[in-house]
Amino acid sequence: MSLLALALVAALAPQDSAVPRGNRLVKLELIADRAAVAPGETFTLGVKFAVEKGWHIYWDNPGDSGLPTKIELRGPEGFTIGAPRSPTPEREVAEGDIVTFVHKGDVLFLADVRAPREMPKDMTKIAFDVDASWLVCIESCFPGSGKAHLELPLAGANAAKPAPANEKVFEAARARLPHPWSELESEIEWSGSGEHRTLRFSVPRASSLEIFPLTSETTSLVGRTTAKDDRACRLVADLAYRDTTPPGAPRLKGLLVVKTAQGESSYEFDTAPIPDRK
Repeated sequence: MSLLALALVAALAPQDSAVPRGNRLVKLELIADRAAVAPGETFTLGVKFAVEKGWHIYWDNPGDSGLPTKIELRGPEGFTIGAPRSPTPEREVAEGDIVTFVHKGDVLFLADVRAPREMPKDMTKIAFDVDASWLVCIESCFPGSGKAHLELPLAGANAAKPAPANEKVFEAARARLPHPWSELESEIEWSGSGEHRTLRFSVPRASSLEIFPLTSETTSLVGRTTAKDDRACRLVADLAYRDTTPPGAPRLKGLLVVKTAQGESSYEFDTAPIPDRK
């Protein structure tokens, strides 16, 4: 039975506690990298999922099974909240070659926030809220959802810069975020035609590569192979392509995880499509 089917069974099964099991296996918290908020400054909120040991939740693209983790952040009027940024996931392979992209342990999604320069004169605290939903799995799956609230004091316009908070937690979380593709020395090449396309990555001095594709309506990952020599590591992604109306060209977004002698990092890619030669 697939993980998604198990999730549906779990959702319909009677709970043995007043708190759904999916909520007991994952704890939700909202934190900030500042002890206070100053007018006009940019700071970062962290949506923290503490996942029970051995269990996992899912990345933006869950893979062959599962459901993506959803996050909705809200703040006072005038505050600009960016989209939550996900840490690099892990690749899991279950029985039957079911490939999923997951998060384990303490997972922190980061969202940058810009405060307005002008604040109401009677405002002394800034309140933020998050609503989240997830599917938590191991051999069985349970849906979960939760809310978290955070209040930060408002620093005066003439006050000193607010002190940082949760420094080690945010430092570790930022290290797990993907880097821009422009920071990586690499080559990308499309080949193939019709329903069968191939995307080839080559990264000099890399020892291994892994791909995490985002969900696409037209292009899906069928399999991948890697090879390396003294000069570079290469990953060839085999893709299934479903044409659009009007006809388009294949395009894939996602992450490439690169391991070198200096360590492991991930990079966001958005391939430049090639014309469909007919």
